Order: sequence, then structure tokens, then C-alpha cells
Amino acid sequence: MSVPRDTDSWQQVNSRQDFSAYLQLLSIDCERACSGQGVDESLAQRWINRTISDFLWGWVRVLGKRIDGTDLLGEEAPGRPGWQGLAYQLNAARTSPPAFNCALADSGTQSHEVDSAIDLRWYAASLATDFVGHQREREAAARRNEWAGDGGSWAHSSLYGWLDGWAAWAGANSARHVELEPVTWRSVALQLSAAQGYE
Repeated sequence: MSVPRDTDSWQQVNSRQDFSAYLQLLSIDCERACSGQGVDESLAQRWINRTISDFLWGWVRVLGKRIDGTDLLGEEAPGRPGWQGLAYQLNAARTSPPAFNCALADSGTQSHEVDSAIDLRWYAASLATDFVGHQREREAAARRNEWAGDGGSWAHSSLYGWLDGWAAWAGANSARHVELEPVTWRSVALQLSAAQGYE
């Protein structure tokens, strides 16, 4: 196993453990970029999307390239992104301009409905929309001087926190983790669903 050493080393991701380590690297790098302190130009360019919703909308654009045939996203086989292909997608989503789309935003797609790249695109858009709604609810509660703790369906409000939670979940072991391999579009949706509430 060759553990990824930096955020551009998605090619070294060959297992769930590698993927968890890669997510952890992304989380640390994103936190540095989002802090704004001592951020050099190359770090800022690696993280155009610094919020969960922008990152997910960037991923929607990346998945659109798979659907229109301009980029197969490093799939290991048709319909199977593989760990490396998934890492490639996340690497690309960091810098892909967000692709907000009203039709996708209102789809309400659930993780168990995902069977293809098209479905995952709809699901990522649904998550981005849900996250924005969750943040608005928290902000409204804070304005009313009500407790606006993490709670709700999103355990994290920052992209780096969410990536860190996803890394922790992906690196853990449970009966549900058996469903992650081989890596399919549905198993990616399962990971996203779990990461949404994992601390």
C-alpha cells in the first residue's frame, strides 16, 4: 500500500484505507486554505471551492463531464469508479467551478436511489441544496438568540470538517462498510450519506 502523501497524489489511492488517508490530507489542506493565514497562491488555487455546497456543486460539474463523455473520471470499469477514480473526482471538484442547476437542486434524490453517475450527480446536487438549507436554519436560529448547535442532518458546517468526518467514517469498520466494495456509484452515495452526519 502506497499511502498518498499530498493532495495531488490521488493516483496512489488503491484501497479504502488509502482513500481515508487521502480524505484526511484533503481536510488538512482545505483547513489551511480556509484559514486565510499564510496562504500562498498555490494553496489558494488548489481550493477554489471552500464550502460544502460549492464543493458539491463543483463535483456536479465534474460528474457532468462523465455523463457527456468528455472525461471518464478514472473509472476502473464501466459503472465502477474505484477508489482511485473517486479520489480523482474529489481532486477535480476542489477547483471545478460550481455548476448550480435549479432542476438538479430540487431533485430530492436519496442515496438508495443512486445507480449511475447521473444519479450521483442528482444526489450531490440534493446534498448541496440540503446543506444550504441547514445553514440558513442555523443562522436564523442564531439571529433569534436560539441555540444553533451542530445538530440536524449535517454534523459539520465547514468543508474541512466534513472531509475529516468522511475520512474517519471511511477508515472505520462496521457491518455497513462491506457495502463499499467494489466502489460503485451507489456505494459512493452511501459514503456521502454517512459522512453527512458523522463526527
